[in-house]
Amino acid sequence: MQPNYQKGYMPQLDTLRAFAVLLVIIAHWLPAENILNRYSNNGISGVTLFFVLSGFLITGILLKSKQQIEEGASVKQALKTFYIRRSLRIFPLYYLVIIIAWLFNESNIRDNFLWHFFYASNFYFWKANDWQGHLSHLWSLSVEEQFYIFWPALVLFVRRKWLPAMFCAAIMVAIIYRLKTRSQWSDLARFLTPGSLDSFGLGALLAYGKIFRPRWFDFLYSSRNSLTFLGALFFIFAPLALGKLSTDFHVYSFWFYGIYFPAISFFFALLIWHASDGISNKVAAPVLNNRGLIFLGKISYGLYLLHNFVPPFEGISYPSLLQPFAFVLTHLFRLAFLTGICALSWYVFEKPILRLKSLFEYSNKKKNVSIAPSTVLTGTN
Repeated sequence: MQPNYQKGYMPQLDTLRAFAVLLVIIAHWLPAENILNRYSNNGISGVTLFFVLSGFLITGILLKSKQQIEEGASVKQALKTFYIRRSLRIFPLYYLVIIIAWLFNESNIRDNFLWHFFYASNFYFWKANDWQGHLSHLWSLSVEEQFYIFWPALVLFVRRKWLPAMFCAAIMVAIIYRLKTRSQWSDLARFLTPGSLDSFGLGALLAYGKIFRPRWFDFLYSSRNSLTFLGALFFIFAPLALGKLSTDFHVYSFWFYGIYFPAISFFFALLIWHASDGISNKVAAPVLNNRGLIFLGKISYGLYLLHNFVPPFEGISYPSLLQPFAFVLTHLFRLAFLTGICALSWYVFEKPILRLKSLFEYSNKKKNVSIAPSTVLTGTN
């Protein structure tokens, strides 16, 4: 069963978005020594899942648009439509948030506002060699936006038969780039766009295979249970191995940047493939189709964008009976507060703007075929 790009919406992928943003929130809100962070690279994992999702969905949209171009539609119109629709999804909330941050001078944003305004946060953090407090998560949104600038033209102008080679080249570029920039622990160069191309490239390769070469996945489909199990084991236990190897930086960095990153990207691509097919497993299906998680996925762009600005709510007094659970209750309250703000933003601000996307549909003038792409979480939508 292939993902229905004509239908344009796969709710199971919203659940994956929910898991991705929750991983990032755990990484940023909980102490590094907390058991949920101690043995897992939650922040890296969450952002990587977002990147693979973006590579999959955005490339899927562009490949369907490419099919229409091959049948007579306009390349110029396809690019125009793509950028307008992406802008309607990304820009309104992003610029609202950074303008409010500027008004309150959050993390001294006024000193470097133009970097964030032009989606160059990752370059600024690399230049300053510092994450800049509550603005740190903006790096991935910058990577996403930079990806959107050049990727559509490549997919639409490169001949179809050369696309798999281009996607594989992107994967190799990322691995080589990270290995070349692993000179020191604090080097933020790996967070520039080339360092994430393997995640986008694996998602893109998945989209290409789904649409044009479904037989590529016959082996994976017949072996999906064992592969998924092995992938889960790797995802869970690899950080433990990393800790043991960390005394030798060269061994650690080669394994981490050269193998671990593309491996978890591959695992997430496998997970996305199963989810986009519609998992029928009795355990997984109820989770992927859970309405609460699907809703969190819908508002995950807001959750990601706003989570670093939510106060920690420290100092709340609890009855003595609840004192042992104070840490958990405080963070649950914080998450509920964040979710409430993002739900309000979704219904009052984001969703009304997104209705304008109906004015800019991908279409083939020759056959009047309309393509309604999936909404994709940038930066992590």
